[in-house]
Amino acid sequence: MSQPPTQAATAPQKTDRRRGRIDIHSHLLPGIDDGCVTLDETLAAVRLLLEAGFCGSICTPHIWPERFPQNTPQHVAAWTRRLQSQVREAGLDYDLWPGGELRLSEGAVAWMGEHGVPTLAASRCVLTDHWEDSWPDWIDGTLAWLLQEGYQPILAHPERVPPSETLDARLRKLADMGVWMQGNLRSMTGEDGYHADRRVRELLKEQRYAFMAMDVHGPLCLPGRLDGIKFIEEEFGRDLVDRLTIDAPRESILQNAEAK
Repeated sequence: MSQPPTQAATAPQKTDRRRGRIDIHSHLLPGIDDGCVTLDETLAAVRLLLEAGFCGSICTPHIWPERFPQNTPQHVAAWTRRLQSQVREAGLDYDLWPGGELRLSEGAVAWMGEHGVPTLAASRCVLTDHWEDSWPDWIDGTLAWLLQEGYQPILAHPERVPPSETLDARLRKLADMGVWMQGNLRSMTGEDGYHADRRVRELLKEQRYAFMAMDVHGPLCLPGRLDGIKFIEEEFGRDLVDRLTIDAPRESILQNAEAK
């Protein structure tokens, strides 16, 4: 696989689309999972994102058959097209692409064989997540299967995985396999707990993230996530946060994608 990428709306039409930020992890599709509940919430979130300098988001609802059986790549693509039209009708110049946040589970490979792989936009990238205290063998096995099939797995918010004595070694093993990491901006604020607050800074300092993302679930949660951008700028410099939210999404995911 390729190497990790190098490290009320106010006049939304003025966003520099060549340099606007791209959020690769969002739950903007209304009424689909635990993200935005209504279209009004989605539009409010988009307005805030525009004001903060974002110009587009990849819609990544949970791909978790046990909880959200309707969330398949085909359905997500259709829902994203519909939401894009609604965003345009609201007068907001904001791009959306389909994707998904694949919950790693023992049956994930079989599910993808039946329903397809939930890639980000038109890329080969696949956003995945894991929340359990344990680390069964099928986690590495599922990620290895994606790599063998020519996909680029991305592990979402590894700083939020429950801490253990073996966690860092496991994350380094995944990186050696070719798995990329995506950090959550809210982890910078302490809102995700002490462990995430400390771990996100360690991973940023060691340049182990390929992307940073909002993981937005609605307009009310956005202020803290936007604060994360400010904290990275203050502690690590503007160039780093721009690389992880502007350059990397374009270079590694959106080169061949069109807004839906």
